Order: sequence, then structure tokens, then C-alpha cells
Amino acid sequence: MKRLLLKIALFFSLLIAPFVVLFTIPYSEEFAYHYIEHDCYNHGAWIYDRIVQNPTPIDIAFIGSSHTLHAIQDKKTEEFTGFVHHVTNLGYCRYGRNMEYLILKMLLKYKSPKLVVIEIHEDEEKNSHDIFPYLAETEDLLLTPTVINRDYFSDLINGGSARLEYFKAKYIFRKKYPNPSAERYGYAASERMVTQEEWDENQKVWQKRLGRAEPERIQEMQVKYPFAYLEKTINLLNERNISIAFVYLPDSGSKLEIPKYMETYKKLAPVLIPPQTIFNDSSNWMDASHLNDKGSEKLSLWMAEKLRAEWCLDSIKPN
Repeated sequence: MKRLLLKIALFFSLLIAPFVVLFTIPYSEEFAYHYIEHDCYNHGAWIYDRIVQNPTPIDIAFIGSSHTLHAIQDKKTEEFTGFVHHVTNLGYCRYGRNMEYLILKMLLKYKSPKLVVIEIHEDEEKNSHDIFPYLAETEDLLLTPTVINRDYFSDLINGGSARLEYFKAKYIFRKKYPNPSAERYGYAASERMVTQEEWDENQKVWQKRLGRAEPERIQEMQVKYPFAYLEKTINLLNERNISIAFVYLPDSGSKLEIPKYMETYKKLAPVLIPPQTIFNDSSNWMDASHLNDKGSEKLSLWMAEKLRAEWCLDSIKPN
């Protein structure tokens, strides 16, 4: 019996050994952000280049989902402030507080921002961002901040897969990366205007969503996961004495003038609520979830005025 158990243990140790090796070898940031080239307009590679390769400072950074990516014209916001502060839009497609945490960690590793503005929306996304495992350092991948993380094992599998691809790229194929992008601004431009059908459908979806009532206890348990990452993000900024703000960027159809967890956000940092007139005008929207060039210019002008008034940018010396 002992010999049988020993053989079983040996068999499973041989299966696990390669997986352990993958998580112990160094994992390249450059590979990770280029590996996701088919996602979000290849914006991961641009984020890496802007933070790591481009020597231009980042004084004011916007971090969030595609709502941020399509809402903040960083070049125009920079111009509208009237001061020499380098503004950068580091938004990335889809929701996920753990993804924002990774981008902020890399930002603070290479740059010294004076202000970071973080997107909030109607509710909190309860799941891991699906790109998180491909970018996360091993420690962040293995050590989840809460007991409840329904994507933990799938993240481990995807993270292991990415590390295997890195091993092949580095030691077998000798992969070379494209020349770094010199583009300073991350805003995703679009002149498209939402159709009436898209506009109406989004409102119907939100009416159904808001009409569903989940048990409060389940909501409290699920929301601990995103807020754990949000608090980790805020702690990183507080440790560096970097100013923080939230900006509310909702869908067109929710018609919610403030986010669900407004009181929680207010305890962490100032909350900026753009004028509802921007969101109520369908001509400002690319689709039902993202502003177009017309709408984002209005929001960027409003944002620049807020930055000047509330953060006294003339008193903050640029890097």
C-alpha cells in the first residue's frame, strides 16, 4: 500500500513540477503587454511603451475601462488646463479593478504622477479582468486579496499558459518586439454616433438590470473582491503622497446620476460627477456605452476646468 501511495505521489509531483517551474522563472513585463496584442486595439503594448519606454513624464494619469479610453481626450485636456502638465489616458477595455491595480503598479514603478484619476461607474464589477492573468506578476496572481474570487483557478491556468508562451518566446523563438511607440496620448477617437436602436436597447437592458434585486448579503460578499483591489490601489497612491480623484462615467441607459457605492468612494477620495447634460445628449455618444469625439471633448473641457479649480495645477510643478 505504501509503495502504491508513493507511486501516486510521484506521478502527481511529475505533473505539477513543470507548472511550479513556470511560476518560478522571471516573467517579462515587455512580453506580457505585447502578448495581448489582439485585445483592445493592441492598447496594452502602447501602455507599456508610454510608461516604460517613453521618457515624457506623466503628471496626471486617467485609469479605468474603455469608458475612460473613449471619454478623456488627454491631449486636449492637457491643452485646456493651460499649464504644462503631461496628461495621459491609460484606460483599458472592460471592467476589472485588478487590471487597474496592475497598470497603476507599473506606472508608479517608472513614473512619478502628481494626480491619478480613477473611473467609477454605476456598480462594481465582481469578476477578475480577463486580461489580468496575462499581465500579473506571480505574487499578484497567486495571492488573491479576498477568500471569494470565483476566477482564481482560471486565472492560474491562463497565467501559467502565458508563462509557457514567454518561455518559448524567449528561449526557443527568440522573439523580438516592435519598436516602441512614440505616441504620448492614449485617447481612442471615434466620430461615430449611436443609433436610436442602440440607445433604446441600452435603456431597456438597464431597466431590467435595475429591476432585479439580488440578496443584500450576496452583494456584500461579492463586492469585497473589487473593493479589496480598489483599496490596494488607493494605498499605493497614499504611500507616495499622490493626489487621487474618482470620475463617474456611466452608460447612457442607466440614467443613474450617482454610482451605487457613492458613499464608499467619498471616503476614499474626492468624487467628480460630470454634468448630466453631457450624458443625456445622444449626439455625444459613439455607442450606448462610450462617448464619441464630440462628447469626449465636452467632458475633457469640463475635466480640465475641474483640475484647474480643485487641484490648483498652477501650484503643482510638472515633472
